[in-house]
Amino acid sequence: MQENEFRYQLKLTKLNELKFLSHLDWQNLILKSLRRSCVHFALSEGFNKVPKISFSPALPLFVESECELVNFVTTAPLAADFEAIFKKAASDNLKILEIKNLPNDGRRMLSLDNLIQWAEYEAKIPDDVIVNKTLGISNFQDLIYTIEKCLSSNELFIEKKTKKGITKLVNYRNSLKNANVCDGKFIFILKAGQNDTIPAFRADEFLKYLFGNEAIFEIKRLSFFDKNLQKI
Repeated sequence: MQENEFRYQLKLTKLNELKFLSHLDWQNLILKSLRRSCVHFALSEGFNKVPKISFSPALPLFVESECELVNFVTTAPLAADFEAIFKKAASDNLKILEIKNLPNDGRRMLSLDNLIQWAEYEAKIPDDVIVNKTLGISNFQDLIYTIEKCLSSNELFIEKKTKKGITKLVNYRNSLKNANVCDGKFIFILKAGQNDTIPAFRADEFLKYLFGNEAIFEIKRLSFFDKNLQKI
């Protein structure tokens, strides 16, 4: 890290029609919005130089977020009115919630995919939700009982297909940190980011496990945590 390089972190929203973007399209949208905002990216070393930028773990399609993080390095400080410039350059549903100056300590910046280890989600459960008959969920009391059962169990097996197309059972119990129902909303914390021992757990897959494949939810990511469950 050079002395004339500056580190920043943005917390962004990904709402409404942006939930239809793939992770790659989301990354491209952020890069284009930052470039239109006159950000001078610091570039990586090597033959194929790319901007020094890091994104929070990918969201499944149809999931919104109020906490998407982007870390990036520049060769010049951001303009004093950067937030106003970005607002003009970006989509209406892509808003800056917070801008942080990150310390330049001379060490390589840890990628967000490694820094982030847990994520909190909110799901609005529709009144006419098609319940999981196998688990016997037909109302909120049944849901609370099922949550308690999941948290007290050592197993939460879900079938997954490997890249080679082989189906195997994966135990996601350690990937579920907490879950509860509050004011008609289902709030839960799942494993995110990269880890060799605990698999990342998608919010939509967890809900399908509880309610079945036919159930449709409004899901929103609320916040991120590090390995010590400290909010990022």
